[in-house]
Amino acid sequence: MKTIKNILLVLSTGYIFFFFSELLFWARKRPDDSLGEWTMTWLAYSLMAFVFLYLVSRFRVKNIWALFLAGAVFGWLGEGIVVQTTYESLPLSISFTALAWHALITVWIGWYAIRKSLRASNPFSTLKLSLTIGLCYGLWAIMWWFEPDGGVSSVAEFATFSFAAVILAIPAYWLADWSSSESFHPSRWVSVVILSMFALMFFFIVVPTVPLAIIILPILLGLAYLGLRWNRLTEADGSMLTNFNNPVPAWKYFSLLGIPVAGVSFYALAALLNFQWQTNWVLYLITTPLGFTLFGVSLYNIWRRKSVAV
Repeated sequence: MKTIKNILLVLSTGYIFFFFSELLFWARKRPDDSLGEWTMTWLAYSLMAFVFLYLVSRFRVKNIWALFLAGAVFGWLGEGIVVQTTYESLPLSISFTALAWHALITVWIGWYAIRKSLRASNPFSTLKLSLTIGLCYGLWAIMWWFEPDGGVSSVAEFATFSFAAVILAIPAYWLADWSSSESFHPSRWVSVVILSMFALMFFFIVVPTVPLAIIILPILLGLAYLGLRWNRLTEADGSMLTNFNNPVPAWKYFSLLGIPVAGVSFYALAALLNFQWQTNWVLYLITTPLGFTLFGVSLYNIWRRKSVAV
Protein backbone atom coordinates (compact mmCIF):
# COMPACT_ATOMS: atom_id res chain seq x y z
CA MET A 1 0.00 0.00 0.00
CA LYS A 2 2.87 2.38 0.75
CA THR A 3 4.35 1.84 -2.70
CA ILE A 4 0.96 2.31 -4.35
CA LYS A 5 0.32 5.52 -2.43
CA ASN A 6 3.78 6.86 -3.29
CA ILE A 7 3.16 6.19 -6.99
CA LEU A 8 -0.25 7.87 -6.83
CA LEU A 9 1.28 10.82 -4.98
CA VAL A 10 3.82 11.27 -7.77
CA LEU A 11 1.24 10.94 -10.56
CA SER A 12 -1.33 13.22 -8.89
CA THR A 13 1.31 15.84 -8.10
CA GLY A 14 2.49 15.50 -11.67
CA TYR A 15 -0.99 16.38 -12.92
CA ILE A 16 -1.24 19.37 -10.57
CA PHE A 17 2.09 20.59 -11.97
CA PHE A 18 0.97 19.84 -15.53
CA PHE A 19 -2.29 21.70 -14.93
CA PHE A 20 -0.69 24.87 -13.62
CA SER A 21 2.50 24.88 -15.67
CA GLU A 22 1.08 23.77 -19.03
CA LEU A 23 -2.71 23.87 -19.27
CA LEU A 24 -3.17 27.22 -17.54
CA PHE A 25 -0.13 28.63 -19.33
CA TRP A 26 -1.26 27.74 -22.86
CA ALA A 27 -4.94 28.31 -21.96
CA ARG A 28 -6.25 26.54 -25.05
CA LYS A 29 -5.92 23.45 -27.20
CA ARG A 30 -3.13 24.12 -29.67
CA PRO A 31 -3.23 22.68 -33.20
CA ASP A 32 -0.58 20.04 -32.48
CA ASP A 33 -2.04 18.99 -29.10
CA SER A 34 -3.41 15.48 -28.71
CA LEU A 35 -4.37 13.13 -25.92
CA GLY A 36 -1.14 11.22 -26.45
CA GLU A 37 0.94 14.40 -26.31
CA TRP A 38 -0.79 15.55 -23.13
CA THR A 39 -0.28 12.12 -21.54
CA MET A 40 3.44 12.14 -22.29
CA THR A 41 3.74 15.68 -20.93
CA TRP A 42 1.88 14.68 -17.76
CA LEU A 43 4.29 11.76 -17.28
CA ALA A 44 7.26 14.10 -17.80
CA TYR A 45 5.85 16.40 -15.14
CA SER A 46 5.36 13.37 -12.90
CA LEU A 47 9.09 12.62 -13.13
CA MET A 48 9.83 16.21 -12.13
CA ALA A 49 7.21 15.88 -9.38
CA PHE A 50 9.13 12.85 -8.08
CA VAL A 51 12.28 14.97 -7.73
CA PHE A 52 10.29 17.78 -6.08
CA LEU A 53 8.66 15.42 -3.56
CA TYR A 54 12.02 13.79 -2.90
CA LEU A 55 13.50 17.20 -2.08
CA VAL A 56 10.58 18.15 0.16
CA SER A 57 10.91 14.90 2.10
CA ARG A 58 14.72 14.57 2.11
CA PHE A 59 15.48 18.15 3.11
CA ARG A 60 12.68 18.55 5.67
CA VAL A 61 10.87 21.29 3.78
CA LYS A 62 8.41 22.81 6.25
CA ASN A 63 8.50 26.53 5.42
CA ILE A 64 7.64 28.50 2.31
CA TRP A 65 11.25 29.60 1.72
CA ALA A 66 12.59 26.07 1.47
CA LEU A 67 9.50 25.23 -0.59
CA PHE A 68 10.40 27.96 -3.07
CA LEU A 69 13.89 26.48 -3.44
CA ALA A 70 12.41 23.03 -4.12
CA GLY A 71 10.08 24.70 -6.62
CA ALA A 72 13.06 26.41 -8.23
CA VAL A 73 14.75 23.05 -8.76
CA PHE A 74 11.55 21.73 -10.33
CA GLY A 75 11.40 24.80 -12.56
CA TRP A 76 15.00 24.53 -13.71
CA LEU A 77 14.65 20.82 -14.41
CA GLY A 78 11.77 21.64 -16.72
CA GLU A 79 13.16 24.77 -18.34
CA GLY A 80 16.84 23.90 -18.18
CA ILE A 81 16.81 20.21 -19.12
CA VAL A 82 13.47 19.07 -20.57
CA VAL A 83 13.39 22.25 -22.67
CA GLN A 84 16.11 24.88 -22.85
CA THR A 85 14.27 28.18 -22.30
CA THR A 86 16.45 28.98 -19.27
CA TYR A 87 19.29 29.91 -21.63
CA GLU A 88 17.35 31.80 -24.31
CA SER A 89 17.29 35.38 -22.97
CA LEU A 90 19.84 35.54 -20.19
CA PRO A 91 19.73 36.62 -17.46
CA LEU A 92 15.95 37.22 -17.41
CA SER A 93 15.19 33.71 -18.67
CA ILE A 94 16.68 32.32 -15.46
CA SER A 95 13.55 33.59 -13.70
CA PHE A 96 10.86 33.40 -16.35
CA THR A 97 9.49 30.81 -16.38
CA ALA A 98 11.33 28.55 -13.88
CA LEU A 99 11.01 30.89 -10.91
CA ALA A 100 8.31 33.30 -12.06
CA TRP A 101 5.83 30.63 -13.07
CA HIS A 102 6.84 27.15 -11.90
CA ALA A 103 8.11 27.98 -8.41
CA LEU A 104 5.79 30.92 -7.73
CA ILE A 105 2.53 29.97 -9.42
CA THR A 106 2.65 26.18 -9.79
CA VAL A 107 4.30 25.31 -6.46
CA TRP A 108 3.47 28.17 -4.10
CA ILE A 109 -0.10 28.69 -5.33
CA GLY A 110 -1.13 25.49 -7.09
CA TRP A 111 0.55 22.90 -4.88
CA TYR A 112 0.69 24.71 -1.53
CA ALA A 113 -1.87 27.53 -1.22
CA ILE A 114 -4.78 25.58 -2.66
CA ARG A 115 -4.13 22.54 -0.48
CA LYS A 116 -3.73 24.76 2.57
CA SER A 117 -7.01 26.54 1.78
CA LEU A 118 -8.79 23.17 1.61
CA ARG A 119 -7.95 22.73 5.29
CA ALA A 120 -8.88 26.23 6.40
CA SER A 121 -11.72 26.68 8.87
CA ASN A 122 -13.45 29.10 6.52
CA PRO A 123 -15.50 26.88 4.15
CA PHE A 124 -15.19 29.46 1.37
CA SER A 125 -11.39 29.79 1.46
CA THR A 126 -10.77 27.52 -1.52
CA LEU A 127 -13.62 29.04 -3.51
CA LYS A 128 -12.28 32.58 -3.00
CA LEU A 129 -8.78 31.49 -3.99
CA SER A 130 -10.13 29.59 -7.01
CA LEU A 131 -12.11 32.59 -8.22
CA THR A 132 -9.00 34.79 -7.89
CA ILE A 133 -6.90 32.27 -9.82
CA GLY A 134 -9.64 32.01 -12.44
CA LEU A 135 -9.77 35.76 -12.95
CA CYS A 136 -5.98 35.89 -13.40
CA TYR A 137 -6.25 32.90 -15.75
CA GLY A 138 -8.81 34.72 -17.90
CA LEU A 139 -6.63 37.82 -17.98
CA TRP A 140 -3.65 35.73 -19.08
CA ALA A 141 -5.63 33.77 -21.66
CA ILE A 142 -6.62 36.80 -23.74
CA MET A 143 -2.98 37.64 -24.38
CA TRP A 144 -2.78 34.71 -26.82
CA TRP A 145 -5.08 36.65 -29.15
CA PHE A 146 -2.13 38.88 -30.02
CA GLU A 147 0.58 36.25 -30.39
CA PRO A 148 1.59 35.32 -33.98
CA ASP A 149 1.06 31.61 -33.28
CA GLY A 150 -1.60 32.08 -30.64
CA GLY A 151 -4.97 31.87 -32.30
CA VAL A 152 -8.27 32.89 -30.81
CA SER A 153 -10.36 30.18 -29.17
CA SER A 154 -14.09 30.71 -29.15
CA VAL A 155 -15.76 31.11 -25.78
CA ALA A 156 -17.20 27.60 -26.12
CA GLU A 157 -13.78 26.12 -26.95
CA PHE A 158 -12.14 27.96 -24.07
CA ALA A 159 -14.89 26.84 -21.67
CA THR A 160 -14.62 23.20 -22.76
CA PHE A 161 -10.84 23.23 -22.36
CA SER A 162 -10.93 24.99 -18.98
CA PHE A 163 -13.67 22.93 -17.35
CA ALA A 164 -12.19 19.63 -18.59
CA ALA A 165 -8.76 20.52 -17.19
CA VAL A 166 -10.17 21.42 -13.77
CA ILE A 167 -12.52 18.44 -13.62
CA LEU A 168 -9.42 16.24 -13.94
CA ALA A 169 -7.59 18.34 -11.34
CA ILE A 170 -10.24 17.67 -8.69
CA PRO A 171 -9.45 13.92 -8.32
CA ALA A 172 -5.74 14.76 -8.64
CA TYR A 173 -5.91 16.96 -5.53
CA TRP A 174 -7.95 14.32 -3.70
CA LEU A 175 -5.46 11.60 -4.62
CA ALA A 176 -2.51 13.78 -3.61
CA ASP A 177 -4.08 14.33 -0.19
CA TRP A 178 -5.11 10.69 0.25
CA SER A 179 -1.71 9.32 -0.75
CA SER A 180 0.11 11.77 1.54
CA SER A 181 -0.94 9.62 4.48
CA GLU A 182 2.09 7.45 3.72
CA SER A 183 5.57 8.91 4.11
CA PHE A 184 7.37 9.53 0.83
CA HIS A 185 10.63 7.60 1.03
CA PRO A 186 11.31 6.02 -2.37
CA SER A 187 13.94 3.34 -2.65
CA ARG A 188 17.47 4.40 -3.38
CA TRP A 189 17.61 2.67 -6.76
CA VAL A 190 14.43 4.39 -7.98
CA SER A 191 15.82 7.77 -6.93
CA VAL A 192 19.16 7.06 -8.61
CA VAL A 193 17.48 5.95 -11.85
CA ILE A 194 15.25 9.02 -12.12
CA LEU A 195 17.97 11.50 -11.16
CA SER A 196 20.32 9.78 -13.61
CA MET A 197 17.77 10.23 -16.39
CA PHE A 198 17.85 14.00 -15.92
CA ALA A 199 21.66 13.99 -15.68
CA LEU A 200 21.99 12.02 -18.92
CA MET A 201 19.55 14.32 -20.71
CA PHE A 202 21.54 17.30 -19.51
CA PHE A 203 24.97 16.05 -20.58
CA PHE A 204 24.02 14.35 -23.85
CA ILE A 205 21.20 16.58 -25.13
CA VAL A 206 21.29 20.00 -23.46
CA VAL A 207 25.04 20.66 -23.25
CA PRO A 208 25.76 19.83 -26.92
CA THR A 209 22.88 22.13 -27.90
CA VAL A 210 23.64 24.95 -25.43
CA PRO A 211 27.24 24.62 -24.20
CA LEU A 212 26.80 27.51 -21.76
CA ALA A 213 24.36 25.33 -19.83
CA ILE A 214 27.29 23.37 -18.35
CA ILE A 215 28.11 26.50 -16.32
CA ILE A 216 24.70 28.02 -15.67
CA LEU A 217 22.57 25.09 -14.52
CA PRO A 218 25.05 23.56 -12.03
CA ILE A 219 25.45 26.97 -10.38
CA LEU A 220 21.69 27.49 -10.10
CA LEU A 221 20.99 23.98 -8.83
CA GLY A 222 24.02 24.19 -6.55
CA LEU A 223 22.69 27.33 -4.85
CA ALA A 224 19.31 25.71 -4.34
CA TYR A 225 20.96 22.53 -3.01
CA LEU A 226 23.07 24.46 -0.50
CA GLY A 227 19.99 26.26 0.76
CA LEU A 228 18.01 23.03 1.04
CA ARG A 229 20.90 21.24 2.73
CA TRP A 230 21.15 23.97 5.36
CA ASN A 231 17.40 23.84 5.79
CA ARG A 232 17.71 20.14 6.64
CA LEU A 233 20.16 21.04 9.39
CA THR A 234 17.81 23.63 10.87
CA GLU A 235 14.58 21.61 10.86
CA ALA A 236 13.36 18.68 12.93
CA ASP A 237 12.26 15.46 11.27
CA GLY A 238 9.27 15.52 8.95
CA SER A 239 8.22 17.70 6.06
CA MET A 240 5.38 19.76 4.66
CA LEU A 241 3.90 16.59 3.15
CA THR A 242 2.52 15.66 6.57
CA ASN A 243 0.47 18.89 6.58
CA PHE A 244 -1.71 17.47 3.83
CA ASN A 245 -2.46 13.97 5.10
CA ASN A 246 -5.56 14.82 7.11
CA PRO A 247 -8.93 14.21 5.40
CA VAL A 248 -10.79 17.01 3.63
CA PRO A 249 -14.58 16.98 3.07
CA ALA A 250 -15.15 15.84 -0.52
CA TRP A 251 -17.40 18.79 -1.36
CA LYS A 252 -14.53 21.24 -0.75
CA TYR A 253 -12.64 19.96 -3.78
CA PHE A 254 -15.47 21.10 -6.03
CA SER A 255 -14.64 24.68 -5.01
CA LEU A 256 -11.88 24.39 -7.62
CA LEU A 257 -14.58 24.84 -10.25
CA GLY A 258 -14.34 28.51 -9.37
CA ILE A 259 -11.24 28.60 -11.60
CA PRO A 260 -13.05 27.91 -14.90
CA VAL A 261 -16.18 29.79 -13.79
CA ALA A 262 -14.22 33.02 -13.22
CA GLY A 263 -11.85 32.43 -16.13
CA VAL A 264 -14.54 31.71 -18.70
CA SER A 265 -16.72 34.59 -17.42
CA PHE A 266 -13.90 37.08 -17.91
CA TYR A 267 -12.88 35.53 -21.25
CA ALA A 268 -16.46 35.85 -22.54
CA LEU A 269 -16.67 39.48 -21.38
CA ALA A 270 -13.29 40.27 -23.00
CA ALA A 271 -14.46 38.71 -26.28
CA LEU A 272 -17.76 40.60 -26.14
CA LEU A 273 -16.09 43.96 -25.49
CA ASN A 274 -13.10 43.20 -27.76
CA PHE A 275 -10.49 43.94 -25.09
CA GLN A 276 -7.06 44.76 -26.55
CA TRP A 277 -4.91 43.92 -23.52
CA GLN A 278 -1.50 42.30 -23.86
CA THR A 279 -1.58 41.04 -20.31
CA ASN A 280 1.49 38.85 -20.75
CA TRP A 281 3.74 41.89 -20.41
CA VAL A 282 2.12 42.86 -17.12
CA LEU A 283 2.72 39.39 -15.70
CA TYR A 284 6.24 39.25 -17.13
CA LEU A 285 7.25 42.63 -15.69
CA ILE A 286 5.90 41.73 -12.26
CA THR A 287 6.86 38.09 -11.84
CA THR A 288 10.31 38.05 -13.47
CA PRO A 289 11.97 40.35 -10.90
CA LEU A 290 9.77 38.81 -8.21
CA GLY A 291 11.16 35.37 -9.03
CA PHE A 292 14.76 36.57 -8.60
CA THR A 293 13.81 38.39 -5.40
CA LEU A 294 12.04 35.42 -3.83
CA PHE A 295 14.93 33.10 -4.67
CA GLY A 296 17.37 35.47 -2.97
CA VAL A 297 15.08 36.02 0.01
CA SER A 298 14.58 32.27 0.36
CA LEU A 299 18.33 31.65 0.50
CA TYR A 300 18.81 34.50 2.96
CA ASN A 301 16.03 33.38 5.30
CA ILE A 302 17.35 29.83 5.37
CA TRP A 303 21.06 30.60 5.68
CA ARG A 304 20.52 33.02 8.55
CA ARG A 305 19.04 30.31 10.72
CA LYS A 306 21.19 28.45 13.24
CA SER A 307 21.71 24.72 13.01
CA VAL A 308 19.47 22.88 15.45
CA ALA A 309 19.58 19.36 14.06
CA VAL A 310 22.23 17.01 12.77
